[in-house]
Amino acid sequence: MRGGFLGVAVATGAAAVFTLLLNAAVFRGSTTPDQAAAFNLFWYGALIVSFGVFLPLEQVVSRAATEGRLRGAAVVRPALVLVVVAVAGVLLASPLLGRDAATRAWVVTALVALAAVSALQYAARGLALGRSRLGAYAGALAADAGLRGLAALATTVVVFRPPGWLFAVFVVSSALVAHAALLLVVRRGGRRAGPAEELHDFGDLGLAREHRGPGAAPSSRTMTRAVLTLLGASVAGQLLLNAGPIAVGLEGSEAVLAAYGAAFTLARAPLFVVVPAQAVLVPPLTRMVAEGRLHELRVRMAQFSAAVVVVAAVGAVAGALLSGLAMELFTKGKYEVPAGLMALMVGGCLVHAGLVVGTQALVAIGKERAVLTCWVAGLVVAAAWIAVVQLGLGVGASWGVAGGFTAGSAAAWLLSVLVLVQSPQGATSGSR
Repeated sequence: MRGGFLGVAVATGAAAVFTLLLNAAVFRGSTTPDQAAAFNLFWYGALIVSFGVFLPLEQVVSRAATEGRLRGAAVVRPALVLVVVAVAGVLLASPLLGRDAATRAWVVTALVALAAVSALQYAARGLALGRSRLGAYAGALAADAGLRGLAALATTVVVFRPPGWLFAVFVVSSALVAHAALLLVVRRGGRRAGPAEELHDFGDLGLAREHRGPGAAPSSRTMTRAVLTLLGASVAGQLLLNAGPIAVGLEGSEAVLAAYGAAFTLARAPLFVVVPAQAVLVPPLTRMVAEGRLHELRVRMAQFSAAVVVVAAVGAVAGALLSGLAMELFTKGKYEVPAGLMALMVGGCLVHAGLVVGTQALVAIGKERAVLTCWVAGLVVAAAWIAVVQLGLGVGASWGVAGGFTAGSAAAWLLSVLVLVQSPQGATSGSR
């Protein structure tokens, strides 16, 4: 199992490199600032739609596949419910997705298509995790990012000023190809031997509310209820992380949005590893709780929290010092941001990485409601910060949004640490 986790870690690292390659192709290539800004709207909207709406499907499918036989029909209903939620959200947010009708049209179309693909994507990933196929899971992560990154790089070589929608096509199609292949591999290979406790235990998500004998499959209604239990926290988390560039696009010019998007993409490089693999963080933490090592878990998370503070501070200094060089290499000198703004982004992203790990620890001890509280609190703090500094003090959109993201992530992270530290010694996976 440790080899499987190592494979996922390597795959997420490779995916991070290819994701940076995709964005570098947009910013370094001959794409105009308008097209780069339009792609940014799609890219950050896509992260909200995919991770935000459909990550709960991966979590619930993985647990259901671990606990017993999983009927394909039981996955269809929660998947369709999430597609409806995603499409409705995209349509409601469509006025924010571009200043002109042409941009809004292709961004909305691409996000709707991505919603349909994401249902397949996260169901396949959940099935792979539930059947202990971590190698196939890792391969899909790497293949998805690799296909879109290499396609984007080739396009900048052969196409003069490629439109932003073309890169969006690569994102949607690579996810479809990689995860359709994953589904075929996992279904053909069946389940591999391995103790269920080594995989996911998300506390009482509703899957245990119906009595099922050994090997029985959960119903579609039960799985839908479980998915909706986690949906609010997942969406709130992705809004906190990815809504910022969209907000900058509402206030600034296309050049400002493109510069902010490029800088934020660089700053969040560690999150390209942590966020896709967050569902894999739960099993070892869950085993500690199941083995009665809750106190050890709390001590380790306290130590990790102290490390987050140090790493975030060092990262912020490094971001400030290397800002000019990094933007020169990443965007070919087309865009630049102040060193202080880059420092704020890097520090905020590293704190956010700590928040992701902290909330997964809360999931491991069965405190899903606390997870939702943390993410919503972060969103509220971020929104309040932006309102005060932008509307009240007249600070620029880039500084206001970056500060709001950092403040919101820090507030949510501190809250998650407090909940972990104050958890009673007798807490169980059913506690709330």
